[in-house]
Amino acid sequence: MRDKTIMSEKTTLDLVPGTGSQNYTFLVGEHVYLRTFAPGDEKNATSWRNSIFPKSPELVEKWIKEELPNEGKRNRGHLAIVRKSDDVLIGSISCYFGDVSVFATPHVDPLYGEKGQRWLAEAIVLAAKWQVDENFSAALYIDISSDMQVTIDEVIASGFIETARFREMYEKNGKRYDQVKLYYFNAAWVERLGSPMETVLPRTGSGEVRPVPAKTVLEGDPPVNAVMVGARVYLRPEDKKDAEKTAGASRMEEESFWDIGRHLVPEAKLAVWMSEGRDDDHPRNIWFSVCLRENDEVIGSVGMLNVDFVNRTGETGSFFHEAKWRGGGYGSEAKQLLLEYIFDVLGFHMVQSFVYFPNTRSAAALRKQGYREAGRACWLYTYEGGFGNMVVFDLLADEWRALPRG
Repeated sequence: MRDKTIMSEKTTLDLVPGTGSQNYTFLVGEHVYLRTFAPGDEKNATSWRNSIFPKSPELVEKWIKEELPNEGKRNRGHLAIVRKSDDVLIGSISCYFGDVSVFATPHVDPLYGEKGQRWLAEAIVLAAKWQVDENFSAALYIDISSDMQVTIDEVIASGFIETARFREMYEKNGKRYDQVKLYYFNAAWVERLGSPMETVLPRTGSGEVRPVPAKTVLEGDPPVNAVMVGARVYLRPEDKKDAEKTAGASRMEEESFWDIGRHLVPEAKLAVWMSEGRDDDHPRNIWFSVCLRENDEVIGSVGMLNVDFVNRTGETGSFFHEAKWRGGGYGSEAKQLLLEYIFDVLGFHMVQSFVYFPNTRSAAALRKQGYREAGRACWLYTYEGGFGNMVVFDLLADEWRALPRG
């Protein structure tokens, strides 16, 4: 996994049941072991695919043979969790290799119940010690539902630390559960840099929640292609033509803290991003251009990433092209329009947000908009000779509806 490539086996595994772990000198625990995927694993895909939606064995086999070998190019890798006693696949761990740390998505077939949770914990610890203690990643972290308490307890007992908790992010059997963020840190880096949980979070602003602007009553027609309309700004779908404005603004950026450095963004790349997936009825990302009502000028964008229509959650974000549009209330007005769209139009239950530690202005804006500080995501980027953190927030729909109205 260190070279960011996990290939599938070239041939179908043909083993005497219960002997598969004998072919490995590492990633072997008491009850499970980890291996790469191989042709033939599609037969038991329901147990290891991290999805509630079914997929035919033929399509899974195609993924193993054609798509999996290319996952390393996207900084991703996948491991099968296999039960030692009979070599049956019971789950999987998918990894994304960031600039500093590894994000792992663990899964075990829920039909195994508490036994499955214990097997999953063992697999997570095997992967963490391999990537962090042996391959020197700064950390490995996971997001896991709070109903997986057996797994949570066992990985914490093995050295993981809870760094954040997003409330009611998952819905299962008519109940809501938190998302728990757990980290396994490299002890050598902690000794050198100190614990990221003790890093002081800089703050600005009073933290006082501001009233949500009253709904705008239109006189005459709405702006062309508008989705949500406020007193000064409106939201409309992004257009490829907006890429020119955004790319130009990246060349004139005056601040370096909001995105940990300034970036030159190619117009063609932005145009692809703005059109990619926008024709999907259930898109992964939902993004709007923020326009002035007085002259239709595009001044920024707001939207939602990692949209989850099953759990009705997502991650909010915003960007304003020029410094003159920041700090004047335009961002808060646009964000409240976005939240109205998310909670009242889509009917979502909660949102989360991530902010770089140095970007105190954005964090202050979230507090002002009603978000609650939920913890921190640690060691995600390089910063000032070390590794940087993000402060994380969440906001429930009921909390947003209970905010004072202007």
